[in-house]
Amino acid sequence: MWTSQAAYQAAYAAAQANAEFIRNRSEHLLVNYVQQMPGASREEIGRLIGESNKERLDAVPDLRQYPELRGMREIIEAEWRGTREGAQLDNVLAEVQASANFYYHRHICGGKVKPKAHCSNVYFATSDHGALFGSNLDTDIHEPYGPPDWPLCNEHLIVGGVSSGVFLDEESTEIFPAPVDRLVARYCRSTEEAVEMFSRYNYFWGPRNSLVIDRENNVALLEKTSCRLGVRHSPDGFGFLTAMTAQDPEIKTFLADRRSASLAERGLTTPCADTRYWDAQDVRHGIMERLLDEARENPTLEGMRALLQYRGEDGVVCDNGDMLHPDDPPIEHTIKTQIICLSEKRALWWTRDNEKNIPSWQNRREDVTFKNVWSWN
Repeated sequence: MWTSQAAYQAAYAAAQANAEFIRNRSEHLLVNYVQQMPGASREEIGRLIGESNKERLDAVPDLRQYPELRGMREIIEAEWRGTREGAQLDNVLAEVQASANFYYHRHICGGKVKPKAHCSNVYFATSDHGALFGSNLDTDIHEPYGPPDWPLCNEHLIVGGVSSGVFLDEESTEIFPAPVDRLVARYCRSTEEAVEMFSRYNYFWGPRNSLVIDRENNVALLEKTSCRLGVRHSPDGFGFLTAMTAQDPEIKTFLADRRSASLAERGLTTPCADTRYWDAQDVRHGIMERLLDEARENPTLEGMRALLQYRGEDGVVCDNGDMLHPDDPPIEHTIKTQIICLSEKRALWWTRDNEKNIPSWQNRREDVTFKNVWSWN
């Protein structure tokens, strides 16, 4: 049963077991806020985000429309307290941890900040090693990360996410911090049910693109702004999503419109660093689409690795701080690539070595074996 006491205890135990990672992640988020809020002190940033967090908790929506949220305010409050105390976070880091990127997207990002690429997800329904779920983590070299986690959100579903990167996005009418991913994990047993819940809770999550997969290899591709949702379905159990690009016609049109408006607002001409960056993400999508089509003919673990770590003259899937133009800043790094062999309960992974300046695809780590998890096949 979902209770405040159980929620606190679970959050406290999880935070205590991963305290260093949670503190490092909170510090990393805080650095981003400091960079985007020049002149604001650490305490002022914590105060502003704390006020936002309280405002969100107080904004409980209509429970007739969202009955799964009954009692959720108290549960979320208990979880935030458990995380703060379990990881021994000070007040500022606790508020940043609770907000994550909400305050950033809602009050800072707008048309002034270029969202980062952040990631790709790929799913093969079958291969020479059974079903495979792979991903790249694309970010700056200082973002903390850990070894691969088992990707199932419950015994029936996998939900993966990447950034959507919308400039001048619309503002949702709902700000309550509904834990939509966890609601899906609690109540949904199929891709169809998950898509229904993600759609019904449209105004509580995103911007983010999500790959949703069930045990019957039904694959849904969700492309999400703050207020809009485009849903596509794979015909054969193979699929992928990559950040900063959209294929759903309505979302694609909206994304292009918002980017054009952003360029005008900022007085930028075309081409510029931003347009070249956006174009590179579209190129990456095209490369991944081509490689996935090739992999369908003979899906293999090596084929997924080659897809995720692709670097060619036509573009890259695996980033390494590459320069798109001599006048542009470098793009992100793929600091982690992982492939989960779902049938074998095993993960292969590669990470960037910052000290030796070794890119991720050249630094294979020891495989991770998962125990006490639900087998996928």
